[in-house]
Amino acid sequence: MKKLVALLIAATILCMGATAFAEGQTFGITYWCQSEFFGVLADGITAAAEADGNSTVVVDAEQDAAKQIQIIEDFIAQGVSAVFLNPVDKDAIQPALEALEAANIPVFNFDAGVEDMSKVAAFIATNNKQAGQLCAESMMADFPDGAKIAVLNYPSNGACNDREAGFLATIPENIEVLVTMDASANIEGGQKVVSDLIQSYDLDAIFCINDQCGLGAYAAVSVAGKDIKIYGVDGTQEAMDLIPGGVYRMTAAQSPRKIGAACYEAYKQYVEEGKCDPFTIEVDAYTIDASNVAEYTGKGYQ
Repeated sequence: MKKLVALLIAATILCMGATAFAEGQTFGITYWCQSEFFGVLADGITAAAEADGNSTVVVDAEQDAAKQIQIIEDFIAQGVSAVFLNPVDKDAIQPALEALEAANIPVFNFDAGVEDMSKVAAFIATNNKQAGQLCAESMMADFPDGAKIAVLNYPSNGACNDREAGFLATIPENIEVLVTMDASANIEGGQKVVSDLIQSYDLDAIFCINDQCGLGAYAAVSVAGKDIKIYGVDGTQEAMDLIPGGVYRMTAAQSPRKIGAACYEAYKQYVEEGKCDPFTIEVDAYTIDASNVAEYTGKGYQ
């Protein structure tokens, strides 16, 4: 009888492992705004899920924290097996994280961190501090004798905060930050903020926490006829198109394909082992500038 019980227990464990990746599971994916970057990243998760016979539901939160909470409530109602989350707001997402925890649905946080990391199974992202560091190193090479600069940030987003921290930790004292402004991480915000700044400050350069606000900054300095260098993060084709002109100096590029694949691998490890080790999975950023932009132009996100 004891042997029979042991065999039944073993069989149950094997069955649990065998059905962990059974066909027919659905995964929820939500990110803070629609962009090529997040589209490619979500496609990476979806491709990996479909290879296991599963599917995804992908919903853009449109930079609306309340909408993203509703999206996650819908995921819970649908009975998804896991949620892959890029938060609109690292603090405002907390109620959704608590609801997912109550529903026993694991969360895999990508690109920008939530405030309460105890509620997620893993954090998968570009090494965002490294991305900021790469921007700083390029600026230092362009301005060896120093510069007066502005920083366009986006305080509600953890990834953007890390980029800013990496940048500020790297620049020397002779690169002086005259002003830091929240540009909402989009083109409109970047253009508006920089249009205002150049009325009050004599700037040599601007560090932008993403290419979206960088493109807005570029538009503002171009309209004003100013020679102000722009440094951004993401690796968008729009930014690469501007690099040969000499004003948009570089972009610290990300690899959303690798991040997406790493997200699904983290999920599989969680199912198999009950945890993710390491908890934080970082994918390296890399510099695209005038020296190598031709190698990446037209190829999309890597």
